[in-house]
Amino acid sequence: MGFPFEWGVVTDEIDQDLANALRVARDLGIGHVELNSVWGKNVIDLSPDEVDRARLLIEEAGVRVVAVDPPAFKACVVDALAPGEVEADEEFQRHLRMVSRGAERAHQFGAGLVRIFSFRRASIPGLGNPSPRLPGGGPLPDDILERIAAGLRLACQVAEAENIVLGLENVRSCWGNSGENTARILARVDSPRLRAIWDPGNDFVSGGNPYPHGYEAIRPFITHIHVKDASVRDAATGLTGWEAIGAGEIDYPAHLQALARDGYRGVIALETHWRPAGGTGEVASRESFAGLQRAVAGLRQV
Repeated sequence: MGFPFEWGVVTDEIDQDLANALRVARDLGIGHVELNSVWGKNVIDLSPDEVDRARLLIEEAGVRVVAVDPPAFKACVVDALAPGEVEADEEFQRHLRMVSRGAERAHQFGAGLVRIFSFRRASIPGLGNPSPRLPGGGPLPDDILERIAAGLRLACQVAEAENIVLGLENVRSCWGNSGENTARILARVDSPRLRAIWDPGNDFVSGGNPYPHGYEAIRPFITHIHVKDASVRDAATGLTGWEAIGAGEIDYPAHLQALARDGYRGVIALETHWRPAGGTGEVASRESFAGLQRAVAGLRQV
């Protein structure tokens, strides 16, 4: 079985310094990068001079930008709004402007994908770790789903006008935390301008079963993939910890096998989050990428 994936990396997982992040990416044979935080700023907050500098570095490295990552809707709460009130909400409008700025950056960097989120769960404390790991990510009430869909449909209007695609990443602190909950949101919005950035690690820490349940639910919507590994540190509180890929509890061999079987032809981007004691993002990314390559090598022997 062949594995026709393209490898990518979120650059700030290696280093905030873009030049060094690109050097490491090329050293690992990675041909695609995703821009989240660069030189200590989110990509949408870079100055025109910084954008020009980043574009030159990327061109010199010979890599392609696959996505840009504004934090749109990650910290935006719509729980108390009626669906018809979402558009008028001041905080929602602030996040909607992030989508427009993300589209501008996507065009500047030659990327067709802008990462967004599915609105914060108001009940989640802090970054959500620890918090209860409920099966499938926990309930997503129909009334909340309608509010989420109302907001994301407005974001899709921006995407349509700007001719870009929005990638909805599942993440623990938001309503679309697991593959199953994120698939419900995507199906309810029902727009070709909104697809999934599937993150099995984020599904796992949310309480989901990344494979097969999360993957099978979100599979029809996947346009891009993030990979990281994790383990449960305390089941009673839901405390989890990031691990190097291959050292955690996520079955990446099964995932890769299924992706190849199902004809996925997109980018798989390393977003390790894990840091070894006293180690750097570069060390962590190299070790996690080696674990990912071991998973692929093992499958080729099947």
